[in-house]
Amino acid sequence: MAEEIEVVVGDAADALAGVGSCTVVAGPTAAAAIRLDRLTPLRTITPGSLEELALDRLVESERRVDATTVVGVGGGVALDTAKYLALRTGKDLLLVPTTLASLAPFTTEVARRIRRQMTPVGDVAGRTVVDVDLLGGAPAARNRAGAAEVVATIPAVWDWRFADSRDRGLPVSTQVVDVAERCRRLLGEGAEEVAACTPAGLRLLADLLAALGTACSRSGHRRVVDGSEHTYVQSFEHRFGPHRSYGGLLGLGAVAMSTLQAWFGLSAGGPVDPAEAIDLLNRCRVEANPGQLGLDEGTFRGLLRHTVRFAVGEFLPYSVLNEADVNWSMSEEMWRHCWRVDRVEGV
Repeated sequence: MAEEIEVVVGDAADALAGVGSCTVVAGPTAAAAIRLDRLTPLRTITPGSLEELALDRLVESERRVDATTVVGVGGGVALDTAKYLALRTGKDLLLVPTTLASLAPFTTEVARRIRRQMTPVGDVAGRTVVDVDLLGGAPAARNRAGAAEVVATIPAVWDWRFADSRDRGLPVSTQVVDVAERCRRLLGEGAEEVAACTPAGLRLLADLLAALGTACSRSGHRRVVDGSEHTYVQSFEHRFGPHRSYGGLLGLGAVAMSTLQAWFGLSAGGPVDPAEAIDLLNRCRVEANPGQLGLDEGTFRGLLRHTVRFAVGEFLPYSVLNEADVNWSMSEEMWRHCWRVDRVEGV
């Protein structure tokens, strides 16, 4: 992997003022949320698609621009586009997230969408500026959604242990697992602040996401954060395209997969309790209720079947999906647990 993403807390406008010749990747909303007038970009890109062909066209045109830095401002699409351009052109990278909806601002991993599937293509180092005041201007639901990335470590770590026990994956690192457990403990302690999106809550969530991103960079893989729950999200995107709430769908996947893991057997990947995932999602007010996400039971069951085929067919890292029998009774149990996630009012 590349070197880590350097995370600094401060005023985004001041950080941008110190950037020289650059290309800015920012959506209209992001551009309005921050004073981009202090920049003198050689080029401004409005991100649209993470599809392979669209990104490669941007790379070809970027190579003709004499900019030294690629600046990404906004949410996941803008930041992922900026990371891709920096990776392919070798330019410096500066990221300014306007929400904490995902791990994108804190990981070196770069991916693009090929046939509706996000596929990793490499890693790029850079710097991320966390401006708490800027983040506070985003819709609360989008910031809370980032808590699902921390909750996702519950099934992800189980899958990692399970694969190791079957000699089908990387050896489990106690040190990395400890990072995930510490992040979940701190999220639980600060859940009220995260739910309210107070400055303290936003700073805490950013710290936790940064800690997980660093753990991935230092270990050289994503197993601590990426397991069968992310496969469920990938399966959804493969069939329907991106969901409006990536974090909400990830939270639902964490509940569903930890339920499947608990049913499969404690000896396989260690103890796991879907109640922990449900509790954290509810206390952080993550919008992960199936009805609120627009999922009915038939769609949910169909996605489970597709998720199993997707995991095996795409040769994804070994997980509970490779061995568990996701039959009617099991899917009913998973659906029932997912409905224990509260519907969030006033998102």
